[in-house]
Order: sequence, then structure tokens, then C-alpha cells
Amino acid sequence: MDNREKTKLTDTEWKIMMLLWEKNPLTCRQMEDDLKEETGWSRHTIISFLKRMQKKNYIRMEEANPARLYYPLLNKDETVLQETRSFVEKIFHGKMGLLVSSLVDSEDITKDEINSMLQSLKKALIEKEDQNE
Repeated sequence: MDNREKTKLTDTEWKIMMLLWEKNPLTCRQMEDDLKEETGWSRHTIISFLKRMQKKNYIRMEEANPARLYYPLLNKDETVLQETRSFVEKIFHGKMGLLVSSLVDSEDITKDEINSMLQSLKKALIEKEDQNE
């Protein structure tokens, strides 16, 4: 499913999608149990969110016994990448390097996070070099 142009998840939708990406299918009761401590949402509230997300084609519902099952329709990697690009465009005028510089300048960044970024950047550099050959 290609929703690149129209997918714009709300904070609420992100919580539900992250849960469904992590483990699916899930019933409404399972989602309520997983999200209750963090959100305090009732089953009725979750059902309302799920109905809206179905209309947007973010998730699908399957009738099952004893309870309906919910599945993600959006691809996690594509959705995260789209949201990241949108964020970088909005905050850093599309300049990915400014995002990385901002993260590196953060006092909260750990050595492991820096190493992870370095590995990703090295991999990207190698891939770009291979494309140019």
C-alpha cells in the first residue's frame, strides 16, 4: 500500500500503530491493556480511534471469535521515513546534515548513539559511492 502523500499520523495514531507494528493482530481489549497505564484510554475511546484509522486505511479489522482483530496496513519503515522527512523539511529546511549536527550537539547523546550514527553514515557513504561508479 502506497500512502506516502496522504499518511499523516496523529500522536494518538502513532501510539496505536507502534503497538500494532510490534505485535499483531490485536483485539481492542489487548490494546486497552497495553495502553491503559500510559494513556488511560477506555475501550470506547480506543474503538473510536480504530474506526477513524480504518476509514483512513491505516489499519484493517477482521471479524473473529470471540473478538475483532486489528492489523496494520501501513508499512512501518515507509511511515517512519515519511514522518522523518516531513520533520526534517519543516524544522531543518530539508537539510539532513543540520538534523545530525543538532543531535550531535545534544548533551543527552550517548557514545553508543554516536557510534550507531557513524555506522549508518558510513554505510550510506559506501552505497552512494557504489551508485556513482
